[in-house]
Amino acid sequence: MKILSHPTIEECLEGVKIHHQKKPEKTFLQIIGHCQVDYHGRARSFLDWGDRIILIKQDGNVLVHQPIMREPINWQPAGSKTQFHIKKDLFIVSVTHKKPDEKMKIIFKKIDLVTIASLSDTAKINICGMETDVVKTIIENPSCVEEGLRIQKCEKQVKSGMIDLYGFDKDFTPVVIEVKRSQATINAVHQLRMYVKDIKQGNNEVKVRGILCAPHIPDMVRHLLNDYDLEWMEVDHEIVLPDDFQKTLADFK
Repeated sequence: MKILSHPTIEECLEGVKIHHQKKPEKTFLQIIGHCQVDYHGRARSFLDWGDRIILIKQDGNVLVHQPIMREPINWQPAGSKTQFHIKKDLFIVSVTHKKPDEKMKIIFKKIDLVTIASLSDTAKINICGMETDVVKTIIENPSCVEEGLRIQKCEKQVKSGMIDLYGFDKDFTPVVIEVKRSQATINAVHQLRMYVKDIKQGNNEVKVRGILCAPHIPDMVRHLLNDYDLEWMEVDHEIVLPDDFQKTLADFK
């Protein structure tokens, strides 16, 4: 890793050329300093002077971050090409991208920090605790809701929205299942009620069951479900993430 603290414009350019520009696909570049940003492309934008963080990733992504907000204020996607030069005591980062044709110019008049590093990361993120986890649990084992339940369709489109799960019980009665990943709310009850109404298509004599499934259903929600002749079932899902800290026998050799 190469770190330049409060470099001159010339030192910054030399460091970037030596440690980054020769192999940009293998080095991550971060520049913190006082800059302005001029963008031409599908639209036009100009960002006046301010202290910002510029991130140039190994795949060509270029991100301009302000001291606040999560998202970059400006950016260019993977595959962008970046050039560096000095003009009138200013350090200039020129970014170009094809298809669509876009250009972004970042102009620094003061640089506080430059870091250049070769990073390696091939890990894939594992996300648990989503509604899809509860849905998957029910699809793989419908009996966790009730015996004889058969799931016919996942994400069934109706007038008022998308039903999470649709199927039939052991008596061939249509069943609408609304799934929530954590604690069920009053809104979920009204949502389920509308879905059941859509399946009935205006014929209240038709029997259609509605079941709200979630890891936890408060008493207040249960009472409202009963008022609307709807049902509920607490369905939990197992959260399994790999334990990277678990040691194997090889670690102790």
